[in-house]
Amino acid sequence: MTDLPADLPADTTTDPLVTLPAQADVVICGAGPIGAATAYYLARPGLRVVVLNYDPPGDPANLATYRYSGGSLRWTWPDPVKREMTTETEKFIRGAAPHVDLAMLQNTYHLLHTGELIPALNVSATRLVELLRDQAEERGAQFIDAVAVTGVRPDGSGHMVETTRGTVRAGRVLGAMGAANASVFPQSSAAPEKRQLFVLDLPVPPEREQMPHTIVPVGDGFGYVFLKLVDDRLRVLVGQEDIVEDDDTSGPVDHWSTILDRGLGETLPWLREAHVDEILWGVDTAQKTLVVDEPAAGLLIANCGSAIRSAAWLGRTLAERLGA
Repeated sequence: MTDLPADLPADTTTDPLVTLPAQADVVICGAGPIGAATAYYLARPGLRVVVLNYDPPGDPANLATYRYSGGSLRWTWPDPVKREMTTETEKFIRGAAPHVDLAMLQNTYHLLHTGELIPALNVSATRLVELLRDQAEERGAQFIDAVAVTGVRPDGSGHMVETTRGTVRAGRVLGAMGAANASVFPQSSAAPEKRQLFVLDLPVPPEREQMPHTIVPVGDGFGYVFLKLVDDRLRVLVGQEDIVEDDDTSGPVDHWSTILDRGLGETLPWLREAHVDEILWGVDTAQKTLVVDEPAAGLLIANCGSAIRSAAWLGRTLAERLGA
């Protein structure tokens, strides 16, 4: 399994002799969308924020789900909470886009079942996370790579964060490791869910370059077909929800022909010409709004599915809670 070329992570190798600080005001476990965004909003002079990041080569468990996500973002929702979450992130992205390459595409969601056309963006999820990390470091947050969190235990009025490279005492701790939260924080109430995207071998000629992000009802679920800029090349990607049940979190499952036969191929017959070049998969959180558990004072466990589309709101909201 390889990452999308446009979303290849930066080289996060680090000097193995770097020593963990003995203490911090806040320790953030995880440097994905939630962890990096929280560090960005939380970091300020006088507050020691330490972010612990474990990013093994190749991500063998496919837990860094944001790397395999489509990176699409719409901000028009009937739900006022989703609307607030995504609108804030859309504004952050637009503010950053003139200064950094996020592989951003202007796009439109086309909901076939309602006839709606909804403004949207598509970005490189990994580049957005890298931007949040870079800016958090500029504000004073310390990121330490190649260190896995193994547990958190009470320690007086704070918490002791146990890792593969020692311990750090912190007054407040945020668990923001996505699906990996469950292995360290059994108190997490978020439900895991597998996600897959099919990268197709279809060409994208000029007449297809304006194709909207198309949502197609199929049975009790739906498929979605969209364009993404991958290594400076437009590619066609397809995902699905509830057309095929797939709870196999051990690896990708090629149910492309089943999705077509259950109705997607009838509605969009041009997809039958395609073959699958690659299957992108990962384990995400089923809930697409913020789920926060606080098993002890000053210990927050945060999860949110499709976190990229709400990253700015998530980071600000959690930073306000941690900084209080």
